[in-house]
Amino acid sequence: MIKSKDSFNNRQRIYASIDEFNEVLREEGIPLQVLPGQETLVSNDLLEERDFMDLLAVNTNTSYLYLELPVNPLPSYVKQLIREMQASGFHPVIASPEKNAYVNQQPEFLYELVKNGTLVKIAAGSVIGDFGGKIRKFTQQLIASNLAHFIGSNNHQSGKGFGLLKAYQEVGKQFGNQAAYNNSWKMVEGAVVIREEPERIGRKGLKKRFA
Repeated sequence: MIKSKDSFNNRQRIYASIDEFNEVLREEGIPLQVLPGQETLVSNDLLEERDFMDLLAVNTNTSYLYLELPVNPLPSYVKQLIREMQASGFHPVIASPEKNAYVNQQPEFLYELVKNGTLVKIAAGSVIGDFGGKIRKFTQQLIASNLAHFIGSNNHQSGKGFGLLKAYQEVGKQFGNQAAYNNSWKMVEGAVVIREEPERIGRKGLKKRFA
């Protein structure tokens, strides 16, 4: 997944980079294929242009679009932008909201987005505690409240581990399901993902689920 905060990472550049990297993998005999995708920073320009068709969905031909929320405070147009994307036939996926300060302070914001059809991808490092105990606890709350649908590496630089296997194992052990793992394949294939009815984060629900 290639992050895009400006036109530098446009479709053509992403395709060219992926083709080049996949060729290296083939030459080295590494049984891996990198698929196209883009994580786009939510901005007012994106709302004003409304040119969503130029954004690169996961695996090109699906309707799933990764979005990165701005840092605290969140702009007032976020919900409107997501509604317009949905009206255009896309399924926005919020990337790593558990690390966003505003979402941590106001989880109701994320609940309302998910209630209205937005999907959420949490980072493997958040699940296993790489970003500290506070983010790990909040991530567990998101999972327990059905406010997370995918787990991703969220790895944007070389030299870092992915932690995906460990994260999947921990989620399976604590929550007894592999929906996030299955959903990742469904998203790549453009299929309908598994989603449970979201719940508001609260102490009562947490105590029940983590007992």
